Amino acid sequence: MKESNRYRPLQDRTIENVQVEHLARKFDMSKESRIAHLLVKHINQAIDELETNLGILRVRPFELYYKYKRKSLTLPLFKPEYVELLIQGQPFPIVRKEIERDCLTRLKAIEPKATRRILYRLINPWALARRKGPSYASLLQTEVQSFNQEDSTEWIRRVKRIKPCLPSQRMSIYDTCVHEPTLRQLVNYVQNEAGMGEAVSLALVEEVITLRNLFCPLASQLKSGEMPIIATHVRAHLSEEIATRFRRHAPVIITVTLPQEIRAIEEGRYNTTVAIESLKERIVRVAFEAYHQNGLLSLMDMQWIFQLASTRIGELIRSFQREHNIIVPTPGTILDAGRSLTHKDIVINLHLQGHTVKEIAKITYHSPRAVDNYIGVFEAVLILYLYNIPNQLMARVLRKGVTLVEEHLRLVKIFMKSREEILYHLDNKGIKICSIIS
Repeated sequence: MKESNRYRPLQDRTIENVQVEHLARKFDMSKESRIAHLLVKHINQAIDELETNLGILRVRPFELYYKYKRKSLTLPLFKPEYVELLIQGQPFPIVRKEIERDCLTRLKAIEPKATRRILYRLINPWALARRKGPSYASLLQTEVQSFNQEDSTEWIRRVKRIKPCLPSQRMSIYDTCVHEPTLRQLVNYVQNEAGMGEAVSLALVEEVITLRNLFCPLASQLKSGEMPIIATHVRAHLSEEIATRFRRHAPVIITVTLPQEIRAIEEGRYNTTVAIESLKERIVRVAFEAYHQNGLLSLMDMQWIFQLASTRIGELIRSFQREHNIIVPTPGTILDAGRSLTHKDIVINLHLQGHTVKEIAKITYHSPRAVDNYIGVFEAVLILYLYNIPNQLMARVLRKGVTLVEEHLRLVKIFMKSREEILYHLDNKGIKICSIIS
């Protein structure tokens, strides 16, 4: 895959594109409407200038907010310029150095004596621990573990405690009202450029401004360690809208770092083992926080949030899922985007241990419908496998992709040691197979 295609979703996921997509749905404009882009750009620029003159500080998506030395500190962990470096062939560690330079400059504006080590505490504590303790690979779980009721109960309790405040609930009067002269100028602009009536123009301006403020909260609305994100909506139709700029998105605010996590680093209680466990918990926290706000974070999103390569993020998520039998909500597990295999492993493993669909859904935090679908496909593949049906024909019969069929065949080989074991499993399910199979 070309680097430009790999990073295109991040480039296209902008506030402007979200606003244009909203106008297309609500004001019956086309998806590629040039006038919509023109109006959105003009309105955003006018409000940006107004708030700058008034000294109003907003935190933009992917800016990590801290209250540092009693002052507001925003650290840009992602900017389009960083993506351009990746597209040009620069590896992520090199790009990360550029991010660190930008963030350190902002940190030194508040604390002139700040060092890179102090910055790492805020944006990349793994850098302080990666050479202290066991190796990274030795701390990853590579096999799905048997269900543990005590562990499951504890993690269900933790997940239930994740109750983020929605961005809309944080909004103030300043987010929905505009300085009257500025509002009038913008309404007149829309009327002249788009030929809309006054009432419709007013509604359009207010919608665009509210959306902007929803995705860019005031610094005063955030807690230290929080970050606003433009996330993929849980009901985004990825198959229908391939282009990212046309998809539905959700404003979410995640807790990247808790005060106690910062204290643990400052007190020196940080080595490889502690860092890996902390990273897993933080990744799971932000994923569920986004999910509870109708958003989904991809591995690429988390690469910038935690300043770790997306491959590492994926390894940590899979390790956590295998260890605790909980499916972490991402586009791969909720929308079946990409090739996320671990959640299928977990569902099938619990099914073979005798758990019902309802129990599996509760344990894994997955929908009963999705669980039932995974089990149904797995058992269909089991039957066709017994008859030695070729993969291509199997995919045709099941109306599934060949890749998906191959994924389930991989699970068959993992969980079923012999044809007799498959026959025994199906017989227990009330499925009788002709005796001609050998």
